[in-house]
Formats: sequence, C-alpha cells, structure tokens
Amino acid sequence: MDNRPYTVVFQHDLGIGDLIFRLPYIEAVAKQSRNNRVVLIARPTCRALDILRSVEYIEEIIIYDRWRKEDNKGEHRGFSGFLKLLKIVKAKRFERIVIFSDRIRYGLLAFMAGIPIRIGYGGFGWNWPQRFFLNRKPYIKKYDGPCITNYEWATELSIKHGFTDRRLVPRLKIPIELIEKHKDITNGLPDKNIVVAVGASVKHKDWGVENFTQLAIRLLETGYGVIFIGGRSEEGILKNINEKIPDIIRIHLKTLMPESVMDSAAIIKHCDVCLGNDTGIVYVAAATESKTLVLIGNRPIPCHDPDIRYITAESISAITVDRVYNDLVEIIK
Repeated sequence: MDNRPYTVVFQHDLGIGDLIFRLPYIEAVAKQSRNNRVVLIARPTCRALDILRSVEYIEEIIIYDRWRKEDNKGEHRGFSGFLKLLKIVKAKRFERIVIFSDRIRYGLLAFMAGIPIRIGYGGFGWNWPQRFFLNRKPYIKKYDGPCITNYEWATELSIKHGFTDRRLVPRLKIPIELIEKHKDITNGLPDKNIVVAVGASVKHKDWGVENFTQLAIRLLETGYGVIFIGGRSEEGILKNINEKIPDIIRIHLKTLMPESVMDSAAIIKHCDVCLGNDTGIVYVAAATESKTLVLIGNRPIPCHDPDIRYITAESISAITVDRVYNDLVEIIK
C-alpha cells in the first residue's frame, strides 16, 4: 500500500510558458506523492489538457475556469464560482496541496476543502495573509533578480520543501503518434529548415510582420526552408506574410495553423531550429529539446533552461533582421 499523500498541485498562471516553467517541480512533487502522480488544477489558457496528455505523473487535470478572454467570464468566477471549485476539490479528499502561487484565495480554498497538508508561497505584499491558511513552512521570499519570477519562485518552494535539491530544467515528451503524423512535414523543403512562431500575447512582445517577412525572404534566398506556425488569432498574420514572399522563393515556404500545441511541437521536432517571440510554443519546443531562439527585447529572461538562446535589445523593435539571421545560421551549423 502506498502511504504517500494523495496530492493536488495548483498552477495559477495563465500562460503556456508558465506551465512549462513549473513542469519539473510538478513532477518532483509527484515523485513524493501517491502512485507517483498528482492531480493538477490549471487555467484553460495554459493548455494543460493538450500539453500534458501523455505525461504519466499527471493523474487528472481540473480546469480552473475563472476568466475567459473572449467574454470576460468563467465558470469559477466570483463567489459562486469559487464555491463550485471548492465542491470539486473537497469531494476529491486530497491529503496534500502544493500551491504555486501567493494568492490568498487558493490558501482559503485548500483550508475550506479540509486538505490536511497545505504548502504554498506564503503571500507577498498584500497577499501575505495566504499564510494564515497554510500549515507547512517555510514560506519563500519575493524574488528580486534579473530573471522572470515564476520559475524562480517554484524553484525556491520546491527546494525548501524537499521536493528537489537543485534547479530543474523542464523536459517534455511529444506523443509518438504526433511525431509520426508530421513525419512528412519537410517533404519538398531543403535540408535545413527553420520554424517561426509568430504568436505574441501582447504588442511589446511582437517582433512584427515586416521583420518576420524580411527574415523569411533572406533565409529562403540563401537556401533554407521556412515554416511559419500560428494559431487562429495569427491567421491574418500568416496570410499577410505569405502574400509578401516573392513567388520564385515561396516554394520552400509553408504557413501552418496546427491543430494543437503538441502538433506544433511535433512539427518543430522535424526541423532544425525554432525561432519565435517570447511566447508559449517556443518554451514547449525547448522542453522537447528542440533548438530554440527567442526574441526577448528588453525584458527579464526566463532562466529555466540553459540551452535556450535569447536575443535582447533596448526593445523588441530594436532587434535587427541581420542579427536574427546570423544567430540562426550559427545555431544550425
């Protein structure tokens, strides 16, 4: 009989990248939980159902639907929504919760659900009352360094509570059926191919259609294949780029809207390098051990994976096509 605690992990943040940053620590918690697995509570926007579909250490994913971009609503929004989520969590009879967040409401949720072991950040600033609802110390300190906070906070919590003794790098396996599904994606393209992810959640992360187009033209003219990928929200961008590429070199260009995040990861795996804005798919690609180059501009760098290369500048618009081209060529060589 496995006497280790039946554990739920709360992943608060919205983004795909946020999920990837915490992935190795979710796995570390699972290794000390019943049957080496955990239940994960996650926002729909981090695409956990897609990304973690084949991950053995995830027993179940509970979608925390507090806010939807399209209508500013959600099943778990407001007090009535909180009670709906509480009912779900309480019925599971979890024995431990690990909260990767400093929000007060998640501590309250764990307390009201009667979960015996409650671990979390302990709250920063006005969120410090979170610790009233937790019962396992130590808490962590607010990070004030050069890297983005999400990975650093998850690292500190996991080390302080003995889930690991070191910083961990996210790693993710692509389902074999998706690798097989996209095995012919580079047919008709040159030997060396670059995938470009054009998505960006906010304007100041976006390198821009003109820059991506000029980069693609230069790559195509020098004998590389280029595959642009994006979601439905990038359909217009993909069409715009495709129309700007001269006919004579367009034969080695593809613009795709893959069915899922992991379909995109499988396509990238069949190519030589992934270039993108600071967006979720580039971090998924890196986690699957694809070579990755990220256009970061003047923002804190995620310090979770030493194999990722970043291009920084005074702003995202200050990054030149020449610089990106040269870095890509160096990576491919």
